[in-house]
Amino acid sequence: MANVLSQSEIDELLSALDAGESISMEDHSEDENAGVRVYDFRTANKFYKEQMRTLNVVFDNFAYAMANKMTGMLHTVCEVEVISVEEQSFGEFNNSLPDPVVLGVVEMAPLSGSLLVEMSSSLVYGYVARLFGGTADYTMSDKSFTEIEMSIVESVLYQTMDIMRESWEKIADVNPVLKRIETSSQFTQITALNEPSAIVTFNVQLDDIQGMMSICIPHIAIQPIAKLLTTVNWSLSTTDMRQESKEDILKDQVDNTYVTMQAHFNNTVTTLREILNMKKGDIICIDHSIREYITVNVEQLPKFKGVVGSENKKYAVQIAEIIKESEDFE
Repeated sequence: MANVLSQSEIDELLSALDAGESISMEDHSEDENAGVRVYDFRTANKFYKEQMRTLNVVFDNFAYAMANKMTGMLHTVCEVEVISVEEQSFGEFNNSLPDPVVLGVVEMAPLSGSLLVEMSSSLVYGYVARLFGGTADYTMSDKSFTEIEMSIVESVLYQTMDIMRESWEKIADVNPVLKRIETSSQFTQITALNEPSAIVTFNVQLDDIQGMMSICIPHIAIQPIAKLLTTVNWSLSTTDMRQESKEDILKDQVDNTYVTMQAHFNNTVTTLREILNMKKGDIICIDHSIREYITVNVEQLPKFKGVVGSENKKYAVQIAEIIKESEDFE
């Protein structure tokens, strides 16, 4: 009874026969299958929506921190924005890579395996131009990279590893390490081609150019911390950090900042002839009294006055006076 035609369908058939038109019996069967699509279990999403949302939050934080870091490093305004966080097979990501391209292979314990950090050639040349004092408006982005340019890129990627560590600290204590840099996708197959991967894509604005940056995280890599990739975990970590005042955080950062100290005598002036005539055993009289303090500089700024001595068979300086910031020193 399911194949019984309605009166309107019978009328349409009769009209078509009278007009001499061909009759297709497939139209109605297609209507019955409308809205049905073939499902391939091999391409099922393995990243939960909660995990993708958490990755989005993590890399939003990464983009903000990277923009600040690159702005200070390159001495120009740098904007970094997350365009998308989506799941693809590693093969699709690998086939979409341009040529030439910079690919950083990163190991990030406790994650298993490796991650890929991809930077477009236009972005790389923008970094190189800025670090050499120029403007990031390089247009010849299709030539291969030189050793000097790769060395510059390596230093930028090392800075990126520090930002990556800070961005993940609310989820897990990770230790990203840059293992090597490649310029061809043929040498960076870090997982099977059909392995689902989270692809995070960034747009980087630098002076007059826009470049793309991507991070590829295979699904197998996140398994050791899969249970931690939840927005609840992120929220709880943020709440704990808010309990610590901003002053305490700033003080801790300042206290752990490394600075260079130098202790020196007064400058002594002599002629080049006297220097050329010096021989072994000659004595140089410096313009500094033995009763006078020596100056201790911190990052080239005079901060202390001290007395020269020794401690544990090493030269030492004992602080005798603190130089106030209001005093004028040339």
